[in-house]
Amino acid sequence: MDTAHRRLEIISILSAKGHITSRELAWEFGVDRRTILHNITALSFDYPIYTKPGEGGGIFITENYKPYTNTLTKTELETLCRLYRKAEGKEKEILFRIIHKYGADKLQI
Repeated sequence: MDTAHRRLEIISILSAKGHITSRELAWEFGVDRRTILHNITALSFDYPIYTKPGEGGGIFITENYKPYTNTLTKTELETLCRLYRKAEGKEKEILFRIIHKYGADKLQI
């Protein structure tokens, strides 16, 4: 995965989850934490993300940043929610991100 794609995925993950640690992101993308921290620094110029050290810390995106909400039809959202309930592991996490990203105001999983 190239740098640009990884950075878009980081924003996607933060948009869905609200926060994550650099260690989790490094594991997710198979890179070292230093690479993630460089990505976060670059992204912080264009996106409302910030870091917080210590216990309960990590990488955060402001709660009001939801660029993708309300773009699923009711049928699409219902279908994805049904698939989510049956999914396991990584697939479940990916479906959660999609549902949260595109249908957050109607999230009922």
